[in-house]
Amino acid sequence: MGDKVSKIGVWGMGGIGKTTIMSHINNRLQKETNKFNDVIWVTMSQPLDLIKLQTEIATALKESLSENEDKVRRAGRLLGMLKAKEKFVLILDDMWEAFPLQEVGIPEPSEENGCKLVITTRSHRVCRSMKCKHVAVELLSKHEAFNLFIDGVGSSILQVPALNKEIINEVVEECGCLPLAIVTVAASMSGEEEIYEWQNALNELRGRLRSLNDVDTKVFGRLEFSYHRLKDEKLQQCFLYCALYPEDFAIPKDELIDYWIAEGFIDEVKDVPAKYDRGHTILNRLINCCLLESVKDGGCVKMHDLIRDMALRITSKSPLFMVKAGLRLLEFPSEQEWEENLERVSLMRNNIMEIPSNMSPHCEILSTLLLQRNGNLQRIPECFFVHMHGLKVLNLSRTNIEVLPSSVSDLTNLRSLLLRWCRRLKRVPSLAKLLALQYLNLEGTRIEEVPEGMEMLENLTHLYLSSLQLKKFPTGILPRLRNLYKLKLSFGNEALRETVEKAARLSDRLDTFEGIFSTLNDFNIYVKSIGIFSKNYILQLWGSARWRFLTHLIPKNYTHLGVDKSVFLEGCKICEREEPIVLPEDVQCLDMYWVDDVASLNDVLPREQGLVNIGKFSHDLKVLRFVRCNNLKNLFSLRLLPALQNLEVLEVGGCDSIEEIVAVEDEETEKELATNTIINNAKLHRLKKLCFSNLPEFKSFCSNNGVLVCNSLQEIEVYDCPKLKRLSLSLPLLDNGQPSPPPALEVIRIKKELWESLEWDQANAKDVLNPYCKFVER
Repeated sequence: MGDKVSKIGVWGMGGIGKTTIMSHINNRLQKETNKFNDVIWVTMSQPLDLIKLQTEIATALKESLSENEDKVRRAGRLLGMLKAKEKFVLILDDMWEAFPLQEVGIPEPSEENGCKLVITTRSHRVCRSMKCKHVAVELLSKHEAFNLFIDGVGSSILQVPALNKEIINEVVEECGCLPLAIVTVAASMSGEEEIYEWQNALNELRGRLRSLNDVDTKVFGRLEFSYHRLKDEKLQQCFLYCALYPEDFAIPKDELIDYWIAEGFIDEVKDVPAKYDRGHTILNRLINCCLLESVKDGGCVKMHDLIRDMALRITSKSPLFMVKAGLRLLEFPSEQEWEENLERVSLMRNNIMEIPSNMSPHCEILSTLLLQRNGNLQRIPECFFVHMHGLKVLNLSRTNIEVLPSSVSDLTNLRSLLLRWCRRLKRVPSLAKLLALQYLNLEGTRIEEVPEGMEMLENLTHLYLSSLQLKKFPTGILPRLRNLYKLKLSFGNEALRETVEKAARLSDRLDTFEGIFSTLNDFNIYVKSIGIFSKNYILQLWGSARWRFLTHLIPKNYTHLGVDKSVFLEGCKICEREEPIVLPEDVQCLDMYWVDDVASLNDVLPREQGLVNIGKFSHDLKVLRFVRCNNLKNLFSLRLLPALQNLEVLEVGGCDSIEEIVAVEDEETEKELATNTIINNAKLHRLKKLCFSNLPEFKSFCSNNGVLVCNSLQEIEVYDCPKLKRLSLSLPLLDNGQPSPPPALEVIRIKKELWESLEWDQANAKDVLNPYCKFVER
């Protein structure tokens, strides 16, 4: 990108590689931190949604915009955020419509401000309208197409005696030199070495394309070849199910597998862990066939929009789907659109306000109905589900309904009933007949009593029942639910001790238990009851005074670090003399939010006869996070370091009093430091991320001029720490004695003025780290 070109439009037909090209450029720019202060990538939605675009740009900047403000005010605030970045690159992928930049709050890129805008689009007209210098992406040459195909199918195919180069070339030619078609066909042929397989594949491709005339349908014909090559009908059903999500949506893998299990696509294995293993195996097969791509650190999958269009083309006939997901619909589809042979319907993520009061679609073979995230939907007619006896999956999460129709009680084939965060839902009808039910999610609802007939649900494997209004959980129910795999319960102020202990006794046969406790006593009873080395858990203790206020707080997810044992303490008192908190001895993540009676991590350590017993504190801790703990003076003492050798993430934010992280708290250690008997090095060899934000009194990481040794560090973030003098990093040394950056270091986010003012213990340390800096405005 030359300095004189400020707006670039990369255009070409779908599947030609525009996004792939820009992904490579984005990755390169992210590493070249000296050229731009920020590189922002946003995938555009269809239809164009400027409010969503504003939100996604702000999120990429690690900022936020109020949902209550209008577009004009948001544009003003976003303009300020982007101008503060000075030089940035904004990449808008997959644009379908032009729009005025000022309407969103994007400053006009120019040679003077050094900013760049890059768009990818299928439309030359969009490039012209956005006044971009256009760059056309052409089809591959025959030579390039052949090489790309060989990369996908594996170069060893050229060594197979039974295959000649001619038939491989013929298959490549049928792909039309289109990269997406080439990689999907190549993936579907990978491992095939018999000549008859290749001849058959060539015949199939030619047969599909012979009846198609225009360019677009020929593209779909090539992609459908890869779908039909799956051969296994259940594998094909699993693939088509992904099309129920909106375009460009990152689909959580476990959520998708849960749907597949409920639909019966994975019935060949019986126990739940084996079903998940089979589900992940299917996902890997679809990824390896290039029909899905893995995103978000491998936790989600995505469909290329052209692959999704191909799937929707298939499901417009058989099996028949109705997919209107993420289209901002205001009105519910008319009864004429609910055809009798509909098998799956997705209306998720719209603005539907009501379902006509007399609507009762005759859809006896409908198996999935996804209505989640229609936040304005308040009522479902009593008759709506009367003719849907085949329904297996019903998702009404994040709707505004108050009552679930009693006709749901007769959906005897239902396996998954999802009502998560239906914040106004007060009543659920009897579940006694729903004997096939495996998933029941009532998290974040307002139900006060356990639904009638829940003791009959012996096939239940996933139960999420954390309602703020739920007062009691009858003690006789849990023992009846013998197949539970995941359980989430909230224990209100009236929780019975017997219920807490029974939940603890279940922990051995559960994969994961999530408990929300409103009293320290119940929390401690549970921890004491589970004993040592329990299975996976997420335990939350919420102070009753803040219970309602904190409902918007969703605990951070650290599963990518292998964290499956977490404790979140929020708005509560945990250092009472009569009853101090008892932490599990194998906790891996400790997260405190608004815990005002803690001055140091030492305050929550186990004690015996008044003395801290470090041996009984978890040596498995990977994540330590303190937010708004206003009496926190320091995090831990030098003596505690041996117990923190597995720590990978350390975050401290909004703590008004903290001055340092590692403190020397006892006279004996101070004397040893003064006489050099011990060295004041805080060694955290596995630490990957350090984040300090909004700490008005924070001065240094270690007291007594100590230094932090952590050569595995990847990210450092420092925001709003005006009194910070020393970062206290000890850098590894080269053979010539000069400091070098930690080998894994990727980025340092810090305000430029603060960075320039920092003092360093090692000469040249700042110069060595400077290339990794991304300067921020706070």
